[in-house]
Amino acid sequence: MRKRHAGAREGKLVSRPVESTTRKSGEVLVAERTRDDSFPIVGIGASAGGLEAFTQLLQELPSAINMALVLVQHLDPTYKSLLTELLSRTTKLAVEEVTDGTRVKPGHVYVIPPNTTMTISKRVLHLTPRVEVDRRHTPIDQFLASLALQEKSRAIGIILSGTSMDGIHGLRAIKDEGGITIAQDEKSAKYYDLPRSAVAAGCVDLILRPQDIAQELVRLSQHPYVPYLETETAEKLLPQSDLDKIFGLLRKATGVDFADYKHATIKRRILRRMLILKTSKMQDYLNNLKTNPGEVSSLFQDILINVTGFFREPQTFDALKQEVFPSIMKKRSADDPIRIWIPGCSTGEEVYSLAICLVEYLDHSSIHPPIQIFATDVNETVLEKARDGVYAASASISAERLRRFFVGTNGSYQVNKSIRRMCVFAKQDVTADPPFSKLDLIICRNLLIYLGPALQKKLLPIFHYSLKPAGFLVLGDFETVGEFDNIFKVVNKRFKIYSKRPVVTRKPLDFSTTYIAERKIGKPAVNRPAQSQIPEPEIFKEADRILLTKYTPASVIVNSELEIIQVRGRTGSFLEPAPGKASLNVLKMAREGMMTDLRNALDRAKRSGETVRKEAIAIRSDGKYLDVNLEVVPLKTDRAHPCFLVAFEEALPKPASPVSLGRAGGEKSRKEKRAEDLKVVRLQHELSATKDYLQSIIEDKEAANEELKAANEEIQSSNEELQSTNEELETAKEELQSTNEELTTVNEELQNRNLELTQVNNDMTNLNASTNVPVLMMGSDLRLRRWGPLADKLFNLKPSDLGRPIFDINLGFQIPDLKETINEVVDNVVIKEIEAKGPQGHWFLVRIGPYRTADNKIEGAVLAFVDIDRLKQGEAKLRARSEHLEDLVEERSRMLSNTTRLAAIGETAGMVGHDLRNPLQTIINTIHLAKEAMKANSASTPEKDPRVGSALETIREQADFMNKIVSDLQDYAKQTKPTFVEYDMQRLINDSLSSIPVPKAVDVSSSVETGFPKLRVDPGLLRRAFTNIITNALQAMPDGGKLKIRAWTSQNIAAVSFQDTGIGIPEDVKAKMFSPLFTTREKGVGLGLAVTKRLIESHRGEIKVFSKVGEGTTLTVELPIDMRR
Repeated sequence: MRKRHAGAREGKLVSRPVESTTRKSGEVLVAERTRDDSFPIVGIGASAGGLEAFTQLLQELPSAINMALVLVQHLDPTYKSLLTELLSRTTKLAVEEVTDGTRVKPGHVYVIPPNTTMTISKRVLHLTPRVEVDRRHTPIDQFLASLALQEKSRAIGIILSGTSMDGIHGLRAIKDEGGITIAQDEKSAKYYDLPRSAVAAGCVDLILRPQDIAQELVRLSQHPYVPYLETETAEKLLPQSDLDKIFGLLRKATGVDFADYKHATIKRRILRRMLILKTSKMQDYLNNLKTNPGEVSSLFQDILINVTGFFREPQTFDALKQEVFPSIMKKRSADDPIRIWIPGCSTGEEVYSLAICLVEYLDHSSIHPPIQIFATDVNETVLEKARDGVYAASASISAERLRRFFVGTNGSYQVNKSIRRMCVFAKQDVTADPPFSKLDLIICRNLLIYLGPALQKKLLPIFHYSLKPAGFLVLGDFETVGEFDNIFKVVNKRFKIYSKRPVVTRKPLDFSTTYIAERKIGKPAVNRPAQSQIPEPEIFKEADRILLTKYTPASVIVNSELEIIQVRGRTGSFLEPAPGKASLNVLKMAREGMMTDLRNALDRAKRSGETVRKEAIAIRSDGKYLDVNLEVVPLKTDRAHPCFLVAFEEALPKPASPVSLGRAGGEKSRKEKRAEDLKVVRLQHELSATKDYLQSIIEDKEAANEELKAANEEIQSSNEELQSTNEELETAKEELQSTNEELTTVNEELQNRNLELTQVNNDMTNLNASTNVPVLMMGSDLRLRRWGPLADKLFNLKPSDLGRPIFDINLGFQIPDLKETINEVVDNVVIKEIEAKGPQGHWFLVRIGPYRTADNKIEGAVLAFVDIDRLKQGEAKLRARSEHLEDLVEERSRMLSNTTRLAAIGETAGMVGHDLRNPLQTIINTIHLAKEAMKANSASTPEKDPRVGSALETIREQADFMNKIVSDLQDYAKQTKPTFVEYDMQRLINDSLSSIPVPKAVDVSSSVETGFPKLRVDPGLLRRAFTNIITNALQAMPDGGKLKIRAWTSQNIAAVSFQDTGIGIPEDVKAKMFSPLFTTREKGVGLGLAVTKRLIESHRGEIKVFSKVGEGTTLTVELPIDMRR
């Protein structure tokens, strides 16, 4: 249980842990933890667009959430940050800018200050000045990595909108430690580059919108398992019975047995998966594993912790260069490969780091032997990534190494081919599969810490077996060889470097896979089934085990060299260690009196292949003599490596004879007589055994002599043949010497030619690289014979394309009559140039010339592709600029023409207002009086001429039209200065409609959105604008129709639309309709809409048009709601 920090609240959180599938109802493990020492810490990284996403996230969080949020936002280092102030307005949580030493509390939001780097240690935030590595500042990575290191599986990492790569390594660190990782989804992210990279790296558990991320954080803060993820209580949450079931499912699906891995780590990973899946009952999770192979795979990936990186712990690599590599290279020939094994290689960063380190070391060596690095892992997914060798840029890789050993690919970096060829990645379970052998170095860092003691004891002897006599083993910081210091010697204690001791391991190596049932024989098992359910073979095995343990005679198994490789039972009465140098030879260890019979029995068993038994062998054991029986049994093993079972047993005592008993009263006592008899029997037995042994030796010698005679005859015959052959070889030698002299002369000439060719090839390679021109060379049959290095990238050529017809390859160029052009070049020995578009729309000048040999023969053609895209772009820009200037000249000419007309209008506007207004008004008044007089005289003059009334009406209409022209001229000529007052929009629309006669065939409707504010406008000017728009709409519907007027608001804009069902406006007219003096009507002047536009613009508004011929027109007037903005 972790201690609570100072100032922690006294509120307590009582949580309910996992319910086991075997726990009875009511048996629930309950633990109490203080609120403050168990809350999760959430690290949130963001850059461009991240503030908006984080604001949305904060708005959804309750004020009492039991977790702390730390925001690491990319900030401008030269300006003071207002982030804290902005965030405080959007949330009820306490928001504060971090100062060095700030202790993290739940329910708080902490914001990184500008120009700093932040880390966390023991729940205290620490600030250091901003540091850039290779011009990159990675504050998100640094904080998330420190959070993972401190909080382990209770850490939560979130990546929001952004464009950089900062945060990916930190997020991977959190996932590797068992924490939970979340990324913003693509639809809601303003910039998705950063979340996309994190998802592509495979280090994201959940992809959510900011609002959903907030809901997930609330759920995680309330989940009963979160407080236990990094405590001893987590061990009790998953009983062994449930764990065994999960191990069985994993073993069945993946072939990997995790039963002997450390259970604490695995339990936390299982709880993490349950957290992500929102599962609180173990039975539900077990059912999910049984029915969902995808979840089994996800759990498998989670358990396999892939903590790796380039040049991790760089001082270890320095120690390898100083202490290991020199020893490996000592007395090594150029063709003797360096063999290295890295088990648990993960995604390959450590493998490539070692390869680079070794290559750098060999740069200073005169010998460059081949390098073979065997990298293995049980996870095929990470092996695929390792084989590709493509990684994001890492701060741990220097610019020099990045340039020399990597190739840039689409924003990432790929390890170059020369390094990748040294490394072989293969799937292997190091705990079960056979190991590699004859190795110079094994690097197994931070694998043993995840394995239980049984597997550790199994692996270290295997590593010892795999190494050469002078091989090295490198372990992780928290790993040691433990009790195996008798087979490994410490070379560097600090960096855990060991060397192999020159000893033979007597314990047989175990390369087999053992499972739960086999390991637990004789151990009490959880939930043991009833006896009636135990399978019969298990009963038989148990019985055999007891019999073998209690009643088997003492015995040993020896190999063909008579070395003991296994001891069974108590053999102390028959064997004892021999004085002097330690040895396991069974003859040297045999008790006094047994060696001769034992050697004889072993020799007979070797020759015959049958069991040999010797009885009543008198041996001396512990100062007394024993009668012993021994039996040698050949074992059915490989003939090349025979083994024998040697069994010992004490012989039963012989019953005393009556004769011997009758002499009890003789001169000697019975005891002395018995001793003499035993001595005689023993001596006779030894003599008999010696005779048998000598006879076997004589027989062996005679057989060997016969074989030697036959061999001698064969040798004499062979000698004669060899003499004849030798004479032939002497003759051949002389011929070869003569030929060799000729070959030496030719070889010298070829070497000189080769040097010349190498120099020419180097010159050509550098010429091709410096000219930056892709080149294709083909023979007279138009098949590719060679190409330059730049052509690889331009045409995606492969080595298999060599010799293919050029027209069978898709070059991506559209070149008309290419075949005919090439033939013309070859036939006429001319050069042709063609401009053509290549891949991605790039322009190239294709220069086709003849391929001319040294003797001036034409044997093909050469195609050179000169990039002229920039020239073409410049040409296009110049053409566009020229056209634009021509348009400007034309527009300026038209504007000057309009300006002249407008100037005339302006000069005459005043005169028109004075000279025409008064006569017009007189005409209008006179017509009005005339009509009144006609009405008054109608009674006295029943018969009247209708033409008089029609003429008066015509005069009135023309006068009104002239009056409108005068008003439009004056409005357009003078500078409009509106007087703003608050005015109701509905009233303004009604006023405009009331001043216009609406035909009966037109249906006019108006609506104003509820809550539409009063606007500050000039009612008179705006009424004139609306009147012009309505009049134009009515004129567009001569046969009737509908006119809809609607007003609404959107953000800070007030809009009024006028939608008619008239004849519509063509596109060419729409572009000019607001231009002054433009009209499509016979009696139009072309100033109405121009005046309308000017009146709207005087209100800082704009007018928009949408029209479709035959369907009608919609004019929308947009005005700012607050004129003061």
